[in-house]
Amino acid sequence: MSLLKLVQNNTKSAFFRCNEPKIFLISSRKLSIVPSIYDGEDPAPKFFSSGIQILLKRLTRPDFAKVFRKRNNSNISVLRTPKYKFVTDEELRMEKLKADKSADRLLQMPPVVKVHKPIDDVLSIDPALIGYDSAKYLFTDISFGVDNEHRTIIERDPDGTLRSCDHAERKRLNQIYFPMQGRKIREPLIFQDEEKFHSLLDRLQYEYVLDRACVQYEPDEPTYHKLTSITYQHIDLKSMYDLLRSTRHFGPLAFYLTWHKSVDNLMLELLQSADVREAVLLLALRQALHGDLSSGEESSALVSQILPTPVQLTKKEQLSEEDIQLDTKCIECVDKYINTNSAMKSQQGLALQGFREHYQQLVELSRGLKKAHGAA
Repeated sequence: MSLLKLVQNNTKSAFFRCNEPKIFLISSRKLSIVPSIYDGEDPAPKFFSSGIQILLKRLTRPDFAKVFRKRNNSNISVLRTPKYKFVTDEELRMEKLKADKSADRLLQMPPVVKVHKPIDDVLSIDPALIGYDSAKYLFTDISFGVDNEHRTIIERDPDGTLRSCDHAERKRLNQIYFPMQGRKIREPLIFQDEEKFHSLLDRLQYEYVLDRACVQYEPDEPTYHKLTSITYQHIDLKSMYDLLRSTRHFGPLAFYLTWHKSVDNLMLELLQSADVREAVLLLALRQALHGDLSSGEESSALVSQILPTPVQLTKKEQLSEEDIQLDTKCIECVDKYINTNSAMKSQQGLALQGFREHYQQLVELSRGLKKAHGAA
């Protein structure tokens, strides 16, 4: 494609100065991101499997400070005043269990399922009704207690055909008779207008976009798959994974990148932030989905050793011998992946080398402190 065509396709205007070198201002907003939807193999069986769910929840890296942060909520007019109590150790343990359950509820991941197929179910054809009316007639069962997915909704076409309604008509009628809070009958403007949608992505409003998409669409709608796919790819291009960590959307993001074998950028971010154990969990996730890693057996074996350890929200200042042994195995596993399967060998290799040097200094410091205190 010529430069002139690139300017015409990606900008509304270009500026030239005759007495200076020519400068083109090309917006990256419209650079094409091709959405990848789940329209082939159904990902649901693997996504809902217990092993995958455990890996995704651990990769989410739950941080209570972020999970329970104050958020704008139109349904609550006044923020609730925090309560302070003096409690016993047993009561404190019970409160922590309640907090864990609340965090699990807030971090419940949106389901990842295959795109639904169109409904083409003709019930009858009555030629005698041809020309009776130019409009369609829709009939729906409005009984309470019936699941919207299985509610009987049919339409009579002007040509006399009686058929089951397609997904769009079903969704609209269900929203009219049984409205879901936050969902609009008409598609929100932020999803209709491409400029507004990409403006939100450029402003890094990923969680807001994904929350709105979860409310507005069903998880098997093609539009939902398209919007989430573009959002996930935008996050991957910008390496802004931290914006979704400790939210319910990080698990589906990690699953999406792993399903489409695009985890190298996330792997690089984990190595640069010294989260080598999570890097191994990411390898175990890919092995569970595709089984194509040379280090797959090692990563799967290390999962049982990593999961009992606490989530690392901050970098450790001292290490135990158990930590050193586990981290050494994780480094070897990641190193094997980089040399055999990675598409970013040089970048990841440099990141792992930097981590090794820093980790070796931390090991020497920890062992030196133990020796000084007579614990060696």
